[in-house]
Amino acid sequence: MSSALRRGFKAEAERLASSTRQQLRLSARDRLDGLTFARHLGVPVLSLLDLQSDVTDSRSIDLLLAPRAGFSAVTVCSESRRLIVYNPAHPPGRRSNSLVHELAHIVLGHDPAPALDEGGCRHWDERAESEADWLAGVLLVPREGALWWIRGGGDLADGATHFGVSEALFRWRVNQTGVVRQVEAARRSADPLSAEIRQVIGGASPATKPGPRTSALLRQPLQGTQRATIGRRSGQN
Repeated sequence: MSSALRRGFKAEAERLASSTRQQLRLSARDRLDGLTFARHLGVPVLSLLDLQSDVTDSRSIDLLLAPRAGFSAVTVCSESRRLIVYNPAHPPGRRSNSLVHELAHIVLGHDPAPALDEGGCRHWDERAESEADWLAGVLLVPREGALWWIRGGGDLADGATHFGVSEALFRWRVNQTGVVRQVEAARRSADPLSAEIRQVIGGASPATKPGPRTSALLRQPLQGTQRATIGRRSGQN
């Protein structure tokens, strides 16, 4: 993802996320609710289930709700107006990331594009998608918030729950921000980090071996959220 980001974008994302949280009266330690963020931007949000009475054949909704459909969220564009539709069948953490990803596109002013190209393949703007992914992550789990959590000895699963995201996203933000290494460097002899995290990162040797759950979370690559968009291609877990 990072390779597709333009120079200076990460710093810009940090400023945008900080400004957004200030407007929402949230600190870096607070959970950002996607629906509240959407209302703040004046963007209506519907679930697929809200559309069942508006389609001639409800089976089309059932197909999108099916696990194999891979549908997370979509932004419908009509001139300057935007409407986001999300998949309510996904876990809360994934729904949160999908919604904030779509809102990130709007905040960044990405131009709408056809969902499919002339050959029937999904339209994919790698730079726009990478920027929306990155900004969504910064909005949901600010670096200061991740540092506060790890410094306090919290584990990955509880951190994900606190910030309302998936474990994969929280683990990715912890890795990308380097907060574990920062805490390790400052408090090698008496830090509150779990022995498992220290073992995986390569810091002070713990008395116990890392469990498979922590090792897998910190080592496996982040799975990109599957997304689909109407009018523009834009959706970890």
